[in-house]
Amino acid sequence: MFKRLSRALGVALLCAIGLAVFLLLKPVPTTVDPIQPRPDTRYWVMPGGYRIAWTRIPAPGGATKPPVIFLHGGPGGYVHSAIIGALAPLSTDGRDVYLYDQSGTGLSDRRERPKDTTIATHLQDLEVIRARIGADRVVLVGHSFGGLLAALYAAEHPDRIERLVLSSPGALEPASFDADGRAATDRLYPVPANLRFTPPTGYVEATAGENMPVRARASFVLAQLFDIKFAPDREMDAAVDTMASEFTRTMVCDPAHVRPEEGGAGTYSRVGTNFYPDDFEDRRPAMRRMTAPVLVLQGQCDFISYGDAYEYAATFPDARYRFMPGAGHIIWWDRPDAYSGAIRAFLASDPATQSED
Repeated sequence: MFKRLSRALGVALLCAIGLAVFLLLKPVPTTVDPIQPRPDTRYWVMPGGYRIAWTRIPAPGGATKPPVIFLHGGPGGYVHSAIIGALAPLSTDGRDVYLYDQSGTGLSDRRERPKDTTIATHLQDLEVIRARIGADRVVLVGHSFGGLLAALYAAEHPDRIERLVLSSPGALEPASFDADGRAATDRLYPVPANLRFTPPTGYVEATAGENMPVRARASFVLAQLFDIKFAPDREMDAAVDTMASEFTRTMVCDPAHVRPEEGGAGTYSRVGTNFYPDDFEDRRPAMRRMTAPVLVLQGQCDFISYGDAYEYAATFPDARYRFMPGAGHIIWWDRPDAYSGAIRAFLASDPATQSED
């Protein structure tokens, strides 16, 4: 009896090991076609030898004002065709508009190791790009994670900023919490009575991630712990493209406005950039010394808390916050004209005359 039980347990263990090996080796399926270069896609070769893909929307008749540089969300996002269309009107005001895929994402090169791409290297890339286009000062338009990058760059290079636009910016790090676990920003910046936020519905990112293949989830862990790529980039990017197709429904107020994924996820860039060392520097003091005008935009259905977004407006000395009714986290999916219109008005007007909404 004991021998039969031992034999059965041994068989079960071998089957479990076999299943685990099978799931770890089974390739991650592709459900979204990989992103393809556009006719106007160009590449910068960066000092490290890797390429960054970019698109320029030239000002008709030539630029007469500092250029706009757009920083997409993520980490691991990319320049979607919808944002190119939404920002095109800015070029009619005498500004060249640049949009680029951050290192390891979109059409840009994937780096050798996940942690070759970090917050610090993103900021270094942006400074190289600023110099490469020959601009003494720029307008940064940063969305979500790109909003965080824009704010950190402005804190580090305040003399290079003409104006700053942060749309649905991600929370500043390091975060702090009350004794009961409540985010300090929620206590410091409660939602004003006149603003009516509508929580998005559907899969959140964490829920969508639970459905990722075992091979992809294991690769995430191994990348974070050991800075290695277990599954190749093409498989890991495919996994996040699939995941994004599920959770982007939470990025809008109206589900009819969700745009399809275009296959540009940069998964290992996401892993590396999300790695914050224990001594991650608090940039808030430097942000308080950046005096260029700042506009913070946030949609009614944004999943980011009002407090996390408003902290930017409270930290920069010359900043204002604007609430965008009927828009979600990706404001231009719901209200592209209102998005570009708000930015154009901010860039054209005397900030002192702009009131908070």
